[in-house]
Amino acid sequence: MSTDEEVPALHHLPLEIQTIALAYFEVGRTEGWAAGYAAADADEDARWAHLARLIGNISRGIPYDELCERRGDHTRAEQHRTLMRRRGITGS
Repeated sequence: MSTDEEVPALHHLPLEIQTIALAYFEVGRTEGWAAGYAAADADEDARWAHLARLIGNISRGIPYDELCERRGDHTRAEQHRTLMRRRGITGS
């Protein structure tokens, strides 16, 4: 199709051609939606994987009471240990 040609409006086309054009449009719309959904799903999977890595790193990190000890804040470290024991999170 050259740039000088006009594309007729859908309602100017014969009914059979309208049906084909609408079906073609619907296939493209559906495939486009599916591709967009797949991309969004992949993005969400990547976000969850990143979050899982962060949580894993945090869970393998240095405990708060130990960080307090390293900073020389022994009172806060002991308060934290007491709180964790009282809440049943740690047994020692």
